Amino acid sequence: MADLAAHLVRAGILAPEAASRALAVAQDGDVASAAFRLGLAAEQDLVRALCDLHACPGVDLSRSVVPTANLDVVAAVFCRQRRILPVSVGRGEIVLAMADPDDRTLADELRFVTGRKILRYVAVPASIERALEALVRERSRAGSAWRGPAAPPLPDQAAAWVGVVFPTRRSAGDEGDLPEPTTAIELVRAADGRTPFAAPSPARRTRPPEHEPQRPGPAPRGAPTVRLEGAGAGRLAVVADASPEGREELASLLGGLGCTVLEAADGRAALDLVREARPDLVVLEALLPKVPGFELCRAVKGDPILRPTQVVLTSAAHRGTVAADARIAFGADAFLERPLRADEAKRILRRLLLGPAGDPTEQAARAAAVERWGVGARMLAEGRLEEAAVALRDAVARDELAPEAHYYLGHALARQGLLFEAAAAYTRAAELRPDVDAPHRHLAQTYEQLGFLRSAREAWARAIEACQDEARRRTMQARLVRLLGS
Repeated sequence: MADLAAHLVRAGILAPEAASRALAVAQDGDVASAAFRLGLAAEQDLVRALCDLHACPGVDLSRSVVPTANLDVVAAVFCRQRRILPVSVGRGEIVLAMADPDDRTLADELRFVTGRKILRYVAVPASIERALEALVRERSRAGSAWRGPAAPPLPDQAAAWVGVVFPTRRSAGDEGDLPEPTTAIELVRAADGRTPFAAPSPARRTRPPEHEPQRPGPAPRGAPTVRLEGAGAGRLAVVADASPEGREELASLLGGLGCTVLEAADGRAALDLVREARPDLVVLEALLPKVPGFELCRAVKGDPILRPTQVVLTSAAHRGTVAADARIAFGADAFLERPLRADEAKRILRRLLLGPAGDPTEQAARAAAVERWGVGARMLAEGRLEEAAVALRDAVARDELAPEAHYYLGHALARQGLLFEAAAAYTRAAELRPDVDAPHRHLAQTYEQLGFLRSAREAWARAIEACQDEARRRTMQARLVRLLGS
């Protein structure tokens, strides 16, 4: 990577002669690993240079502690293949050291498999490889964690410690140009029951006539009577898969059950179609282009109008526990492994098509969650942060698909300085209601504070797209322009 070599020279980390040595022996242009192996620069300095190029924080693994249990979440063989290391695994997020933090496809794949937000940090690839092999050896000896040579002592020997390195160029932003994530005005409004999520959903409440399922017309006199048969008779389904063959296979199964089927080739088109056509059932490939299927599933289940829609996730890449976790992590009603087993797929689809529109138990849980996040919002307005966080975590536990619970939990965590957890909470809220700008906006602010400048830009762009207030949109656009220039 000639750009990195030039940056290392400009920053005074490497002399020109040393940079030439690193370039000469670098494999696939990996100058950072070459300089690391040759001992030409400290790992922290190399990581900071990578941070500057990728506009994200990094991990100095020599100053980190990695629990061996992390390999139960992301397998060592997968880490070797993809040059990654799960440095810290939390309830809702994974701090992931990556050779290429711009690999969003990899992050999406891991997010689908683990059900956790992936926080992408850059690290020196050779250091990732060394730390991973040491972690595997420590695990074989039944050790609790691997410690980098410069890692600090910790009271809990099994706890993680992330040696974070920030980019040289930090975005300070302009003070006062946008409200902070936890302004009293927003919290009082929440206590009164009027939240940013009270905005009308873009989804239709009723199915338009052009999307009504096809029904046979009256039979000619003397002809045999034609009747719709099957669990899907009179039902509308949407199938989303990037592969035409995959769409055709599922459309055939659903058609055989009596459904009328609409098709989409990517996640964005599928979400538009679901909002417009109001189908009874949606079948989504988990890793769709543009908007991954698992995010689309969350968006459908987070929308109060679309929530009764039955959603099925499918995947050819992941099996086993993913099926059990899909409902918990994304709100899916079922999971189908590919290649499909026709009998099993028909049984699951038939059950969903015949099932009740609403589960009384789930409805009671949602009502309890509304009461708990309302309590949490009032506590936030009163400055009772720890109590508010407890109430809001309880709301999330009662209804994981309530965007308000995640949103105000993000406020409580941000005000306590727990920015990583706050980012995960805001992300969930934004996934559940992508049409509301508030969670995107606060996520962008949190990313800026954490040094995830590229992620902050992406979140600001989504906030601008979702914003319905022209004055606020112009303010956010100015903020994004300044951030792009930083």
